[in-house]
This record gives sequence, C-alpha cells and structure tokens, in this order.
Amino acid sequence: MNNFNIVNLNEENNKVLIVMKTSESPFDFVSEFQEKLMEIQFSGIVVIDELLHSGNTEERFISGFFDGHSFDNSKFRFESIARKSMIRNYICEYLKSDKELMMYSGLTTIQQRLISKGCVI
Repeated sequence: MNNFNIVNLNEENNKVLIVMKTSESPFDFVSEFQEKLMEIQFSGIVVIDELLHSGNTEERFISGFFDGHSFDNSKFRFESIARKSMIRNYICEYLKSDKELMMYSGLTTIQQRLISKGCVI
C-alpha cells in the first residue's frame, strides 16, 4: 500500500501537498518523501496533511522546505489552512472512496458522516 500521495498545488509557487493515507506519523516517511520528491525533481514548499494521524486539529497541516535533495528539519512548522481551501478537499475525497480506511481512522463518527456526505473538514 502506498502510504501517501503527492499532489502538485501550484507550479508558480513551487508548492506540493503530501496527503497521508495512514495514521502513522508523517515523520516515519521522510526518507520516502525525499525519494519521491527527487524523482519528480521538486524543490519548494511541502504541505503535509496528517488528518489520519492527528485528527482535524490545528496540528493537522505541517509545512517544510525541500531543497531538491532533503528537508531542512529545523524549518518544519504547523500551518493553518482555511476551512474552504481546496487543500482540505484531497484527503476528504480519498476517504469518501475508501470507507474502510475512514472507519479505522481516528476520525469521529460525525466527521466520518460529514466526509461520506461530501463535506470537507
């Protein structure tokens, strides 16, 4: 199973989204992130959506800078993403199509129902 997807957000700003598809910490996958980002020759800001790991909290999104070879580990920080942002949509669409993953995640029953009905959390 692939534990994450990389989504190109905006070529102008060199920004990608890593959508975690596991409840494990994204920091367990840093070397895999680096490998995939080097494959696509990416350099810039990376936003990690860790909804399945930390829930829908202020610690859901982490951003960091990837220089084309590695992350600067001292520059990771939590990022606030607006509720209506398309960034939040990616994991919700994925979970809507993978009910089993959603059911075994740490999401509340209410959050699961919202996602199942097409709401973005």
